[in-house]
Amino acid sequence: MTARHDGLRKAALGTIGSGNVFADLGLPDPETELMKANLSIEMGKAVQKRGLAHATAAQIMAMAPSELTKLLHGRTEPTPWTT
Repeated sequence: MTARHDGLRKAALGTIGSGNVFADLGLPDPETELMKANLSIEMGKAVQKRGLAHATAAQIMAMAPSELTKLLHGRTEPTPWTT
């Protein structure tokens, strides 16, 4: 059996999230954070699908390889919970 509470579902084996981990954690602007995370994932998939090295992909996107690496690791900007 499950019961709804604050967007989360309680189940016999634990709590099932709302689908947005940022909202579940009570972080600010969870919709934007989820969108950025999903964009980073899709960028990584595109780079991998095309078999590009990070340096080549970064050049195509007109950015520094170190910045692309940060994006592909989900670091989109400084956030209050990482400082």
